[in-house]
Amino acid sequence: MRAGLVYTAPLVGVWFAGGWPPFPEPDIGMIVNLTDSKEAEQGFIIMPNQAMPWPRLVWIYAVFAGFTLGIAAGFFARGFILILPFAGLELLALGGALYISARRGGVREVITISAETVRVESGRDQPEQRHEFQRPWAQVVLQRAWHHWYPSRLLIRSHGRAVEIGRFLSEGERRGLARQLRKMI
Repeated sequence: MRAGLVYTAPLVGVWFAGGWPPFPEPDIGMIVNLTDSKEAEQGFIIMPNQAMPWPRLVWIYAVFAGFTLGIAAGFFARGFILILPFAGLELLALGGALYISARRGGVREVITISAETVRVESGRDQPEQRHEFQRPWAQVVLQRAWHHWYPSRLLIRSHGRAVEIGRFLSEGERRGLARQLRKMI
């Protein structure tokens, strides 16, 4: 199962008027390298693997809600009046869980590497956090967890500041991203 998607792309103008830069459809692999060696800036767009786009989730939720409310209405007509409130609570819980899942799946991290700086921006529709490091001093660190069942942490750090990237990636993807970042930085 794929935990996240990692794209490598040339980032000339990272932020467009609408927010995040466009990205290609994923290939079979998890890391797509689109950076040309002639580009002044190189970068990564990292995001979790979404199971379904939001419109499809809403459609499936509507079908499920219709089916559930149809059955509940049938039982309500037979005199079981508590079926409708519990069906409503069930649908409310399911809708909330789908919304939270879709919202967490919309997080993106953009790592831009230029000749002088390494910039890490993260957020949903637009950058909510920005961290900038001087490239000669930036280090890519893959911290092992204190116990084997916890995931490792991928950090970019410099001068006592550090930012964690790729929290939603699987362990193999995180190691591969660390290798690629070390080569670029």
